[in-house]
Amino acid sequence: MGIVACPDSFANMPCPIQKVDSRIKFVLEVKNEIFLQYADTLCVKYIRDDWRMADDRVAYLTPGGEHLWQNVPFTLSGNTLSFELEFKGEYEHWIGIRAKNGNDTYQDEYFFYTLEDDLLRLDAYKGNVHSHSTGSDGLFPPEKMPFYMRKAGFDFTAVTDHKTFDPTWKAVESSERFDSGLHVYCGEEAESYGVGINHILSIGSASSISKWEYDPESDFAQRAEKVEQELLAQGIPAHEAKYAGQFEAITSRIKEEGGLSVFCHPYWKQNSRYASTTLLTDILMKRGNFDALELGNFNVPRMALCNAKVMEAMQEGFAKPFIGSSDYHGRPSQKADKDYTVIFSNGADFASFREAVLDSRCVAVGGCDDEFPFGSFRLVKYALFLMEHYFKKIHDPLCAEQGELLLHASDGEEGVLPQIIAIKEKLEEERKRFFGRNG
Repeated sequence: MGIVACPDSFANMPCPIQKVDSRIKFVLEVKNEIFLQYADTLCVKYIRDDWRMADDRVAYLTPGGEHLWQNVPFTLSGNTLSFELEFKGEYEHWIGIRAKNGNDTYQDEYFFYTLEDDLLRLDAYKGNVHSHSTGSDGLFPPEKMPFYMRKAGFDFTAVTDHKTFDPTWKAVESSERFDSGLHVYCGEEAESYGVGINHILSIGSASSISKWEYDPESDFAQRAEKVEQELLAQGIPAHEAKYAGQFEAITSRIKEEGGLSVFCHPYWKQNSRYASTTLLTDILMKRGNFDALELGNFNVPRMALCNAKVMEAMQEGFAKPFIGSSDYHGRPSQKADKDYTVIFSNGADFASFREAVLDSRCVAVGGCDDEFPFGSFRLVKYALFLMEHYFKKIHDPLCAEQGELLLHASDGEEGVLPQIIAIKEKLEEERKRFFGRNG
């Protein structure tokens, strides 16, 4: 007794992503005979995520506990079910098609999202740009790291080993051997000179930031000292002035090298050589001389302090985009698929990623068991829809399958290469179908 789910009972359903204020004509083929057998009880119901019906009346529970959702007029001719709906505003929309037999209600349901033009023209991609290989303190070789990231459901990734650029080239070269559709960026995790008080991701830079930093012939020391002296003159204590100077010398170099600088995991350590003083973190946040802030490492409880600091800083005008990442090392305690970034763009190559982040067209996703997106309300709401109906149901299973095949291919199993290409094509086909790019 109750509602019996009957998925995929109707064919020719419009794509899930639609333009705001569109009138959609549904001409559906009934594939499940149960809806024809009980056609005299058939009904089509509609609601959108602001709990209003198409006529803008608020849906609510009647005294009897029934939802007052909109009943949509329809016609049933043979096995063709037809009706029209106007999708107003930028919302998620739900349609339930039901038939009853006694106390049992058979239902198939469909979800749609309507977008303004700026988001309508963009697709969504997900990835992790903070991971470590055996090139520093990770457990897997850099040649295999991209494939573990693909298996986790990612369209783009970067190996960012500590103070070294060589492993990231190995990751890029390894991924380029296979026609998978996965985008692998160059990356590195730079840090304060010698002691690593602050860590900065360099994503997409043309060369090693750490090599420049540790080169006695470079201008790293002069850049750092210039900022340090400015801060000392403002009354900033010596310790904070010194390391803020180093931080901003590094981020300025990343920009010159065409990369994206990410202030990663503030507050991740305490009472260790990696500890940044709270005053130093405050200074770096207020000055804002970096491109994005990492909200990640959600398996580290002290990351709650980063989230709390962001809430305070936003009240004072902080407006940096958020990057989600797992800082993946391959450790058993880490879940590779939980912390990541979703970008809204026309591609997953580095240029598209960089543009999306700098334009704040991204959200950070993180969690231990469940995933939670962080960012602007508008993008988070859309991301939640995509996480449930696109990534989880369609995208991620294909990525997981291809990632496993890529790991086999990296071990020399050439027989899986056609399957890798076929899944790449399937991912592209499903992306076009879901986002309505088929013409």
